[in-house]
Amino acid sequence: MKNEEVLFDIQHLNKSFKVDNGELKAVDDVTFQIIKGETFGLVGESGCGKSTLGRLLVRLYKPNGGDIFYKGESVVDLNRKKAKAYTKQVQMIFQQPYASLNPRMTIGEIIKEGMKIHHLGSAKEMDDRMYELLDMVGLNPEHARRFPYEFSGGQRQRTGIARALAVNPEFIVCDEPISALDVSIQAQIINLLKRLQTELNLTYLFIAHDLSMVRYISDRVGVMYLGSLVEVAEPEELYLNPLHPYTQALISAVPKPDPVEENERSQIVLEGDVPSPINTPKGCKFAGRCKYATDRCRQESPSLRKISDNHMIACHRVEELNHFE
Repeated sequence: MKNEEVLFDIQHLNKSFKVDNGELKAVDDVTFQIIKGETFGLVGESGCGKSTLGRLLVRLYKPNGGDIFYKGESVVDLNRKKAKAYTKQVQMIFQQPYASLNPRMTIGEIIKEGMKIHHLGSAKEMDDRMYELLDMVGLNPEHARRFPYEFSGGQRQRTGIARALAVNPEFIVCDEPISALDVSIQAQIINLLKRLQTELNLTYLFIAHDLSMVRYISDRVGVMYLGSLVEVAEPEELYLNPLHPYTQALISAVPKPDPVEENERSQIVLEGDVPSPINTPKGCKFAGRCKYATDRCRQESPSLRKISDNHMIACHRVEELNHFE
């Protein structure tokens, strides 16, 4: 980690949605911290709650329980003035670059919209800043007069990045920013995000399902399963020494670039069905698919516990093997 200043302290966060069959728990008792200047990667299967967690941090959703502390201050119930100041510091890059851009606005207008809301300078100053941002993300000045439909997916995502940067934020939620892009463009966007982080001292929550890309960009990685964090560690530790059975299965599915290693790769195939996130049973949510599950696992939900300085896990078996206090 780049330093030890805690930017976000998320405590027992919960978010559920009312559905016909009951209550869907999208985020279930999640606790972790994000350190200033780092990239915290968040991985897991589709529907595990990654994007919902990101939307909670930018206040697009309000939690049902728990708290979110930004620089030591709760941001769950801010007044209008503080909420506006918070949105200037915390921005989001969305998964679908075309759907997140107003088709009736030019690229220049889209980038300047946040500046106008926050009154960041005169019209000329905002124009100058907009052209500066276009250059920063690899777009040309003439692109300012075009509309989103005239752009490729990669160019739209660069526009989304410029829009997020327009108000000089400190923290950006990157919600699967490359999943809708061609493979040839993905590396360009990732390298752009890394360069901007260094130049502008940004902090990222990077949400993705591509474990190889998360390993490349992240300082720490959290693994989510059905709304809960099951393991948190630094990338090399997580990928070389995964401890949670779910993490082990995820890592085993990552293809190897070396053909010899790929042929020797042993993939863990999980048995059983993914439990419904609606009215989940008590105990460990992974118990029905885990070959190590015991009666305790089926009755008692494990807490995220520290196993070493930079490795946390929620698993009764690992807890017993390592004799947690």
